[in-house]
This record gives sequence, structure tokens and C-alpha cells, in this order.
Amino acid sequence: MNNANRPILNLDLDLLRTFVAVADLNTFAAAAAAVCRTQSAVSQQMQRLEQLVEKELFARHGRNKLLTEHGIQLLGYARKILRFNDEACSSLMFSSLQGMLTIGSSDESADTILPILLNRISSHYPKLALDVRVKRHGEMGDMLRANEVDLALTTHTLDNVESILLRTSPTLWYCAADYLLPPGEALPLVLLDEQSPFREMIVETLNAAHIPWRVTYIASTLAAVRAAVKAGLGITARPVEMMSPELRVLGTKEGLPPLPDTEYLLSRNRQNPGDLVQSIFQSLENYQNPWSQYGHRSSDADKESPLAERDFS
Repeated sequence: MNNANRPILNLDLDLLRTFVAVADLNTFAAAAAAVCRTQSAVSQQMQRLEQLVEKELFARHGRNKLLTEHGIQLLGYARKILRFNDEACSSLMFSSLQGMLTIGSSDESADTILPILLNRISSHYPKLALDVRVKRHGEMGDMLRANEVDLALTTHTLDNVESILLRTSPTLWYCAADYLLPPGEALPLVLLDEQSPFREMIVETLNAAHIPWRVTYIASTLAAVRAAVKAGLGITARPVEMMSPELRVLGTKEGLPPLPDTEYLLSRNRQNPGDLVQSIFQSLENYQNPWSQYGHRSSDADKESPLAERDFS
């Protein structure tokens, strides 16, 4: 049959959901637990999917199920199809929900994942009014526990609250594009003027690696940190999203140790009994899978190649 006259296939969403689970978890057994089916049922589903698309999707490698070239090609489309299906269903389910939702965001989250979160909430809850408050990380926990905000978006864990992980990003060392580290001297650091999680991470990492350091600039805001680094006043560490043409990434070649990944977390106060907050938090918690395509646990290779293509849209 001529491909031009061949009818378009209708892909089964259940098959695609199981396919993505197998691709993510590498084995039929793990995927079966994730989709609440038996291992034999998962195997039969994948056989049906391969018959439907008339392509081999998995290369058998022991117990692990590795994707073929066609499998990798389908995986990207499968994630998008499931994402739009789930968004459409959520939008219809919650379109009538009304009220005011107050979201607190730390500085580090405001320029990165906050727009994605706001877009997701507004698309699911079009009649919901949003009040966004951007503050320092140290203020987020107090605001959440005092019910000044309903949800808090941060890059580090808050104490005594319930949190879900939205995504992770590599954390990198930054300096000005034309900056040269002074040889044989203590590392010049640009830091915030408060005990922020990033400040603690930088100091603890350098101390553990027995690398001497000194503070050359104290900034009162994250914008001031960026400006000082771009001006060549020293180096700092922030997530990969801070990268810009005016900055350069430092790494092991310059003798700097790798840093832990940055975690973007959404938190709520367990003592806040509001039905609105509880419904939204639970819907986002149940909707964690699509966030995983925006971020990942980084490898050393990722840290050496911070500008590698990533889909943060």
C-alpha cells in the first residue's frame, strides 16, 4: 500500500502510558507495578503496541528493556500525547473551581520554574485568581506556616511542611565570561548577605574539598549577585538556568568540585485545612510525571556541558 494513502493510526493511551513506564523504569516488572498491571499484561500491551506501529520498540538486553531508535522516536511523542490528554482532563474536571490562591516563591524559583507552575495552574483552573509573592528563601517557611501563602515554591526543603519535588537542575559554578581565576589565591566568592541554602552549599562544598575561599562581595538580592559576577567581582554557584552569554561555567578543569543538584519543590502547610489548597496540591502531586521531562538528575557529563539541549518549556 502506498504510504500516502495509508490511514493514520489511532494510538491507544493505555498502551502509551505503559510504554512510557517501561521506558522510564527499564523493566516490565517495574512498569507493571507502576501501572497496576501484571507483568504478563504489560508484555502483551507492548506486543500490541509494536504490532500497531509495525516497528520494534525494544531491544532485549538481559532483563532490561532498552529502546530502539524507533522506540526513542515514539517516546517523545508519547510523553506529549499523555501530557495533553491529562491536561485536557484536568482542565475539564477543575474548570469551575474558584477562589484566591496565594503562591510564595523564592528568588531562585521566580525566574525559572515559577512561570511553568503558574501556566499549569491557570490552564487547569481558569477561574482561579492568583496572588504571587516573591521573597527570600528564608521567609518562605515562616509565611507558609503562618498561612500568609497557600503554597511555596523553593529550591530547597522547608522544615515541617509537606512537599513534592517538581524537578531537579544541575548546579554550576559561574564567573564573568572574561574572568580569570587568580592562581594560588583563595577563591573570591559572591554571596548573599543571609544564610541562604546556596550560600551554605557553596561553603560546605569548598570546605569539604579543602579549597580556601574568601568573600569579595556581599549581595542583598539575587539580581545583585548576578550583577557582581558579571562585573568580574568573583564567582558564585547557581542552577543551570542562570546561564547567560555574560557568564562562563567553571568546573573540574579549574579545580572546582561538583555541586549537588538543585531541587525545585512545592510545599504546603499540613495545618491549612482549606479545600481549595488541598485540591490543587493533590492534583499537582498526582501530575508529577510531566514535570520529569523538564528536569532530571544530572550526571557529571551534564555538569561539563551546561548548554546541552534541554526542554524546559
